Amino acid sequence: MSNPLRIYVPVKRVIDYAVKVRVNPAKTDVDRSVKHSMNPFDEIAIEEAVRMKEKDKKIEVVAISCGTTKSQETLRTALAMGADRAVHVEVKDDSTLQPLAVAKLLQAYTATQENKPDLFILGKQAIDDDASQTGQMLAGLLNWPQTTFASKVELEGQTLKVTREIDGGLETVQAKLPAVITTDLRLNEPRYASLPNIMKAKKKPLVKLTPEDLGIDISPRILTLKVEEPAKRVGGRKVDSVDDLIDKLKNEAKTLSHTSFDTGYSADCTEFCPLVDSTDYLAYETKNDAQVRKGKLYLFTVDPKNKNGLQQQQVIEGPAILDMKWSHALVENRKVLGVVDSIGGLQLHHLTDAGELESLAHCQVSEPDVLCLSLDWASRVNKDDHRIAISHSNGELSIVVPSESEWKVADQWHAHDLEAWITAFNYWDTRTLYSGADDGLFKGWDSRSQTPQFTNKRHSMGVTTMQSSPFQEHTLVTGSYDENIYFWDTRSMRMPLKTVQTPGGGIWRLKWHPTEANLLLSASMHAGAFVINTNTHEIVNSFLDHTSMVYGADWSYVHKDWVASCSFYDHTMHLWDASTTA
Repeated sequence: MSNPLRIYVPVKRVIDYAVKVRVNPAKTDVDRSVKHSMNPFDEIAIEEAVRMKEKDKKIEVVAISCGTTKSQETLRTALAMGADRAVHVEVKDDSTLQPLAVAKLLQAYTATQENKPDLFILGKQAIDDDASQTGQMLAGLLNWPQTTFASKVELEGQTLKVTREIDGGLETVQAKLPAVITTDLRLNEPRYASLPNIMKAKKKPLVKLTPEDLGIDISPRILTLKVEEPAKRVGGRKVDSVDDLIDKLKNEAKTLSHTSFDTGYSADCTEFCPLVDSTDYLAYETKNDAQVRKGKLYLFTVDPKNKNGLQQQQVIEGPAILDMKWSHALVENRKVLGVVDSIGGLQLHHLTDAGELESLAHCQVSEPDVLCLSLDWASRVNKDDHRIAISHSNGELSIVVPSESEWKVADQWHAHDLEAWITAFNYWDTRTLYSGADDGLFKGWDSRSQTPQFTNKRHSMGVTTMQSSPFQEHTLVTGSYDENIYFWDTRSMRMPLKTVQTPGGGIWRLKWHPTEANLLLSASMHAGAFVINTNTHEIVNSFLDHTSMVYGADWSYVHKDWVASCSFYDHTMHLWDASTTA
């Protein structure tokens, strides 16, 4: 073994994770004339190596990068994060480096005694090609043990104990040095390089050499013939006859509407009651488009076995409604629906034994010229927490709490510079609150001190929806006008775990299924409504009968496959069965 113990961390310069990647005009590659940064998984690898060094000062951390001249910027970032020195294997600007060539370059450089490593820590994959091959190939070339997808690493002398992510959960393995590790997303949260460390990094040693110096042929073994954008969603079309229509419905159509309801006002929210003995109740809100906003709150009972399916029980007129949600826990032994409106108010209704909504309380949350845009209850998992979070058109967030005699604003703070479209609790730790706004920012907050825990710029347009999973403690989904649904692990918010697109329309609302942990419902505005399997991250069903933007959608809590969705300008709600496809 070398003395001191030496850790090599390969780092790659990639297109920044927040950049929306486009194909170049020649369709030979993606457009690379955009912002670049260090591959996020490599940041995790550097962080882990530096943490080991902080525990044992004798450890030497060496960052190494194979790439063009601009890769030196990435190496300087690694040095600023804490690496001791850097190595740059420089290639020409028109070179194409593939995983096997990189693995050979790493093997060749570290073959001499003076450069001999004890441990390689690599990111499990690069976010540009997602190959996830270099670490495994390097271990094969070196004939070293490897532990991939590491979420925890413990180094004790010459022994590694690594917890790794597998499909069924976690696996713990042990290996002797020398070895190769590839890092998974949950291993750590990389530090930001401070300004003093960035300045110090300029004085740290950086060695330059070429593949020719190492005697390695980096010629690509795979040739890319053409690069194309994903196919866009095909729009609707007219048919020439009834026979043609029947044929299309039989062979091509997706889910059909069971029944629909036209309110006359624009519709953007629909919510099934989640509470026992009342799960057949559906609340539905509408608003007009006049200068003085007015709205209606409808209450239905739902019975899919009935041909009509929807039975109107009640309608309440008032200010235009922007959002509403049922509490998942009884509030003072009542079933309560929270409604936020266009004049800064929160209205609480309770569902009586007679099946009608009665006013329970009102709270003026903001000035009347400020819209309340969304709300969320803290009680989805923790049934004893009855707080309500509300987001506003002036970018503020509010926390409303019950007291002995009334509901009142406990906290209110400025969170965004533009409309805060959405706010949501972390259902498993309701001290944490999330928000998204028209500024494209997605933020996490400590609701006790109103201080930001993180600010994420992954979405390229306004962030419009988010919901914490009621089944998996650390899972969160977010959606945006940019048509992307991101799946996050709340323990590491640097980048999402997975992405799903519903092309053709932004995402307005996301709803987890009440009982099936792997199903997610998306109200995707112009595109329609979609059901997503969160295990495979594939769209498994769609409802395309809406002729306007789909703003609201929700699952039934008693008829587990049934969905109610509503659209804006055609002011229509549809009831449909998400289990039926062509």
